[in-house]
Amino acid sequence: IRSLTKQLETHKEKAGELEGRLATLEAEAAALAGDKLELEVRVEAASEEQRSLVERCVAAESEVDRLQSQLTQLRRKLDDSTAALHELGRENQNLQMEATKLAGRKWADDSEVLNCLTCSKTFSMTIRRHHCRNCGQIFCNDCSNKQAPLDANKKSVRVCDACYNELTSKL
Repeated sequence: IRSLTKQLETHKEKAGELEGRLATLEAEAAALAGDKLELEVRVEAASEEQRSLVERCVAAESEVDRLQSQLTQLRRKLDDSTAALHELGRENQNLQMEATKLAGRKWADDSEVLNCLTCSKTFSMTIRRHHCRNCGQIFCNDCSNKQAPLDANKKSVRVCDACYNELTSKL
């Protein structure tokens, strides 16, 4: 009986130690469960933040695509506008040259011109003077019998052969 009592006491001590150890392990398990819950909450928060960042990234990529498309359209418009500006500049130069050319022309005075400027026929009662309506110089009927439209006139007017060739070559 003593031996069994001693064994019982030993077993009780071991059981007490094991119960203490069990309590310690249960306390550690509870602490680890608390840590686990805390980590799960953190993971969930991080996942939510990641989803939010992905959504913002997708939205930003969409905005970038839209802005790139808009940039391409604006570059096209700029190129078209630049080409149109250059074309207008060339047209302006042509118009200025034409205006300078026309400004230098003046109506010749009948009394100063005695001969046709092209064929040199002397003007008389039968060979009459005719002004070219384009250059203003005086010619005989044979050298100014052509008609051409001018910007200033609605219908065709008398012009000299040189102006006729110049005016019809533009058409």
